[in-house]
Amino acid sequence: MSILMMQIFTSNRNNAKPLNSGFTILELLISVTLLGLVTSIIYAAFFQISNSTLKIQSTLDARQELRLLMKIVLDDLQKIRYLKHFADSDQSETQERETGMIADRNLGPENLDTGQIEEVTRIDFHTAIKSRFFPEENYRDPGLHEVSYSMQENPDTKTWEFIRREDFYIDKNLREGGKYNVLSEDVTKFELEFLESETALAGGGFREKWTTVWNSDERLCSDLKVRENFCLPRAIRLTIALKTKGESLISDTQVINLCVPPCSKELVD
Repeated sequence: MSILMMQIFTSNRNNAKPLNSGFTILELLISVTLLGLVTSIIYAAFFQISNSTLKIQSTLDARQELRLLMKIVLDDLQKIRYLKHFADSDQSETQERETGMIADRNLGPENLDTGQIEEVTRIDFHTAIKSRFFPEENYRDPGLHEVSYSMQENPDTKTWEFIRREDFYIDKNLREGGKYNVLSEDVTKFELEFLESETALAGGGFREKWTTVWNSDERLCSDLKVRENFCLPRAIRLTIALKTKGESLISDTQVINLCVPPCSKELVD
């Protein structure tokens, strides 16, 4: 009897399953799947946050660049001058001396939204500012220079460049000479509008007439007795748009007043 009980006890002990037998294959597969799912969710969230951060930074950088470009252009335009005595100083020359401001429209880059080729402004003018491009000449800077802004396509890279030209010395040709500097390769729109006249309305206020082209030499600037003759516009409206690294567009428009009738004498020297 004791031998039989011993055999039964030994048999049961050998056939008993251990309490800690480890994970089954199914449990491992489920664990790995859950781990992969959690990892994917975390990575997607991190990627989205990182991408959003880059877009925000790109927009901030573009807005900072836009503010700087607007300031540079507006500072130059605010000091624009029509040099009457310079234009009249030598009537014997076959080519008349150009002064004041000459602005026209040229074909520019493609509109990113519509795909259409847009027109952009090219402007050349005299301005009473310190030189930006000739630091070596600061000690004899006359404080009066030729400046132009334009957009040109680089033939090598096929990208459109926003360019500022500055000629240290003024001459009879307002549209050539000097140094050319590329200010930006991200500008997609450069547009200037000029306030030509204001008509008082019977009910109050004014009717404004704006134009996109201007040529001081084609206007009867010298006859200041004629009320509607202005060598320079009363105001200039500037619009610049540029693209961010994410290919989105940002723009800004500002207006500066050059002349409130009657014009101050310093605009016509």
